[in-house]
Amino acid sequence: MNLIPARGFALNGYPYGEADKILQLYTLQWGKVKAIVKGVRKPKSRLASATELFTESAFALYKKPHSDLYLLSQAKILCGYAELKKAFQAITALQILADLLTQALHDAEPNPNLYALLKGTLAALGESSDGLETVLSAFIIKFIELLGHPMELDHCAECGASLQRKGAYLIPHRGGALCLDCSPSGPSRLKVSPAGLAILRKLRELPVAKARVVKMKPAFSRSLFLLLMEYLERTIEKKIKSVDYYLKVLPAGEKP
Repeated sequence: MNLIPARGFALNGYPYGEADKILQLYTLQWGKVKAIVKGVRKPKSRLASATELFTESAFALYKKPHSDLYLLSQAKILCGYAELKKAFQAITALQILADLLTQALHDAEPNPNLYALLKGTLAALGESSDGLETVLSAFIIKFIELLGHPMELDHCAECGASLQRKGAYLIPHRGGALCLDCSPSGPSRLKVSPAGLAILRKLRELPVAKARVVKMKPAFSRSLFLLLMEYLERTIEKKIKSVDYYLKVLPAGEKP
């Protein structure tokens, strides 16, 4: 087996055997891959800290021919994002990010722009607990675009009419926002107010590091975050289950 170097993050994993673990990794060079980490569940494992959720590490991977499973034999921490992981709310947000990447991405499809977006989002989340959901919303908008589904927010995706100072419906698989006249009836449409649409445009254009300059009341920020999550779920046709846990431990009205 040949050495395959990679730089990336552990997303999630599950126990395998007595002391091993199988991890989903998101790497710069190889995209999302699955790797077995032998002995990582032992108390003195040197790999445990380097394979924690969203710790960026340099990995030494090996792979047998015709196998989808890598072997992770070495790891060196590059950035631990220690400040980010001190707050329970931020850790819960990381679980949502991990779930998003695991559910939405195909295996072995590297995307340097997405990797850079992810690093920028982690840095932004670590700056402050204020505006956490605003940062997540900015990430989701850009993430959807990198998946190949850019959201039309300026004009009706059906008739081309301007949506400035107008409400609309966001409809997955129709290109984004549709005006009230063009929007079909049914549960697939997600209503967004003129103010909400204007903020989505700002978050789309701003770097994620500056997302917090968009000020919103907590209830409004929460509603936009959930709107984007539902849009993403319908786009990828998968449920992001960690959102339910997030809402359970951080109900609306509490400061994220």
